[in-house]
Amino acid sequence: MNTGPHPYRIGELAARVGVSVRTLHHYDRLGLVQPSARSEAGYRLYG
Repeated sequence: MNTGPHPYRIGELAARVGVSVRTLHHYDRLGLVQPSARSEAGYRLYG
C-alpha cells in the first residue's frame, strides 16, 4: 500500500477506507469523490 506522498490508485484507496473499487467508481459517477489526476495508463489517482 502507498504510504508516501504520491497519490493513491483506486484499489489502494478502496482498501485504505474499507470500501470496494466498484463503490468508489459509483461515488465518482455521482460526483461524491473525484480523482485528482489520471496516470499515463488511465488509472484514477486520488490524493
